[in-house]
Amino acid sequence: VKEKYLQRLGGRAAVEKATTRVMTGTVTMRNLQASPETVQEKATGEYRIDIQAQPNPTIRAFDGTTAWSPGGPQGQVRDLNGLQRQQGLRLADFNLPLTITKRYSDLSVSRYGNVDGKDTIIVSGTAYPDVVEQLHFDKQTGLLLRRAIATGTALGPLPEQIDYSDYRDVSGVKVPFSVRYSTWNSLMVEKFTDV
Repeated sequence: VKEKYLQRLGGRAAVEKATTRVMTGTVTMRNLQASPETVQEKATGEYRIDIQAQPNPTIRAFDGTTAWSPGGPQGQVRDLNGLQRQQGLRLADFNLPLTITKRYSDLSVSRYGNVDGKDTIIVSGTAYPDVVEQLHFDKQTGLLLRRAIATGTALGPLPEQIDYSDYRDVSGVKVPFSVRYSTWNSLMVEKFTDV
């Protein structure tokens, strides 16, 4: 499943050759307000997301060691830890095709599923202690369509879901131009116009 995914993205050599990615477009939040967005990522794991929401722009960043975001009085920078850090890093998925077996322990094909009428093969793995992800790969194309995440808590699992669609070729590598990220309390739809 993993090798088919890499092949459908453009092949291992093409994916390994890409070392940075900059995506621009718009993001629409749960309140239906659309804002310009820029996502910058490196294959080494660093990323920065800039959302030009009004009146307060949002920034989330990871430098390879520390995840941070402005917040609090006068825009002071605060480190993201625990669940907030995990959530921020979930969207930094540029190197996922190459690090999938390192990112998840006990990775295994669990069953078949369906995403928006497309048959999928579901691969499950543990991303962090108490965090299980199900990766839904299109049976026909091999492309990743969905990541369903469940974080275990004392009150029950907290669900998150990332849906990928509108894959297009960019310099020999297929990239999803539409990403929908939903959690138990938020919704964000990214539509990229340039990658």
